[in-house]
Order: sequence, then C-alpha cells, then structure tokens
Amino acid sequence: MFISVTRLHIKSKRKLPNFFFHTIKSIIQSKNTEGLKFSSFNKEGWDTYWTLTVLESKEHMMVFRNNGNHLKSMKISRNIADKLELIYWVAEAIPTWNECKERLHKKYGRIE
Repeated sequence: MFISVTRLHIKSKRKLPNFFFHTIKSIIQSKNTEGLKFSSFNKEGWDTYWTLTVLESKEHMMVFRNNGNHLKSMKISRNIADKLELIYWVAEAIPTWNECKERLHKKYGRIE
C-alpha cells in the first residue's frame, strides 16, 4: 500500500473558510477514488491539519493527486498555508497517527 501523510499550517484564521471549502471537496473526491484503502483527517489546534491517505499503489495516488478537487486544492495551498509538509512510503499495514507524526517530524528534523 502507498501511504501519504501531509501536514499543513494555516497562515491565519481568515484563511480557514477557503481551506475548509477545498478540504471538504478533496475528501469527497478521495472517497470516490479507485484504490482508496483508508483516509483520515487530524488537527492540532486551529491552525495545523494533517491528512493520512492510503491507496493500493503509487499510481492510484498519482491519479488522485493530479486530478479534480485535490489538484485545485494543491494549487491554492500556498495562499492558505505557510508550511506544507509531506512524507510517503510503502507499507503492508495502515499506520497509526503516532507513526505518521513520528515519521514526518523526523523527516523535517523535529523531535516530538
């Protein structure tokens, strides 16, 4: 399975409505994506949001990422967020949120 984890830090509270509008549309798209095994959304406070997406393969992830509402969300993300972080890997099982956060923090040099 192809695991993708993102962490996004919102620039300001004024950006939240636009963020949620695009997030909801992307979530709807993901639920209809071929190869989707699991998806989850998590938050830290009002300004930091995480996604965990698990698909059958990297190819399935690329189709999801490069089309529809998710593509639109990626294009406007720099306007909404001041930090965007991503990590991905291949695994046999769906990871826990703790594992996802540990891996991403390690990649970006943070001890958590």
